[in-house]
Amino acid sequence: MSPSPKQFPFNKRAIESLPPQSREAGAREAEYSDTECIGLKCLVNRQGRKYFYYRYTHKKRRRAIKIGEFPATSVIDARRRCNDLRAQIDRGIDPQGERQKILSIPSFKVFALEHYMPYAENVKRSYKDDRSRLEHHLIPCFGHLALHEITTQSIQLFLADGKKKGLAPATINRLRSLVQRILALAVQWGYLERNPASGIPKFQENNQRQRFLHGHELQAFYRALEAESNRQAADFILLLLLTGARVGELLNSRHPDVDTTHGIWRVPLSKSGKTRMVILNDAAMAVFARQVRVPGNLYVFPGSPKYQNARMAPPQKAFERVKRTAGIEDLRLHDLRHSFASLAVGSGASLYDVQKLLGHSSPNMTQRYSHLADERLRHVSNSVSAAVSIVVSPEVVLESSGARLDGVAPMDVEISS
Repeated sequence: MSPSPKQFPFNKRAIESLPPQSREAGAREAEYSDTECIGLKCLVNRQGRKYFYYRYTHKKRRRAIKIGEFPATSVIDARRRCNDLRAQIDRGIDPQGERQKILSIPSFKVFALEHYMPYAENVKRSYKDDRSRLEHHLIPCFGHLALHEITTQSIQLFLADGKKKGLAPATINRLRSLVQRILALAVQWGYLERNPASGIPKFQENNQRQRFLHGHELQAFYRALEAESNRQAADFILLLLLTGARVGELLNSRHPDVDTTHGIWRVPLSKSGKTRMVILNDAAMAVFARQVRVPGNLYVFPGSPKYQNARMAPPQKAFERVKRTAGIEDLRLHDLRHSFASLAVGSGASLYDVQKLLGHSSPNMTQRYSHLADERLRHVSNSVSAAVSIVVSPEVVLESSGARLDGVAPMDVEISS
């Protein structure tokens, strides 16, 4: 029995010779079957384009999977793909079901913005930081990939590239944590089988940055603040130095939370997640008191009047101008908090005092200033040493200092501390 014209052994010449489907035909495509590979079909449309399909039955249901268009997909490639699909069916797997499952997996961009971010906004106070990291770093790299296409290697290369570009280890670690958190959520919600970001080690961080304004720098910085044209930004920067507050805390400060009469500023939600009270010195109270209230806006440092009840953006441009005017480099807004702590310790505050002033939930964070306290104690100890030396051998001490007793008893000499 000779094969029907619709059934023949596929080869390149035979497929090329197939005519377009007749426009008078009821079906839009003509279907041809390969006698060498059961289930392999070639469909020809009215424009003459030819497509390979694999037709099969799974659990008494007829299914079809598109393999590719001829000639980009050759007859040999189509048959090889059919054999792979038949092997899946023999193992009880429905190839079309697996394909649909893969096609239903969203891209990283879609999952991050439409699934993760709405969730983060309800459970995280720092969700705005997540959105910024997504827009500036993660989506440009992974946004076009489906979730299952992201590999451990691609994440590690992304982090290593960030280091090459000069990102700080702490910044890279925040990006690592975010992508790990997003993909972990995708696993929990059934979009992924495993999290490719799991087990990627953190970069070594050095959080003990010691940069303080002191001496002539402090004087130059203050003079530059006085000369700054943007007075709102200048007051904001000055308050960072006078209170030791975090940038975010001061940006979110509201008039009802500042009591300039009693010198108390209430921070409703600090970094530790708790309310804290900031004790204001006289200078800080004066700066807070001169901030003009904008009708309808509760923020001490309001933003553009175009947006209702908006806060000011971090005054980075004004800060850069102040640094240039003062001739100061390598200084961040957060370093003003460190400078406040340094000045407090130098004025005699204990580490416990500094912990309370800065709102540290643990004394471990305050230990970075312990060397400053040590220097102050060494100065006090040297004062005691000088006093003892004068009693024991005043000539030696006075000769080294160029001073004279002129008949004053040793114990009457005042030692400056």
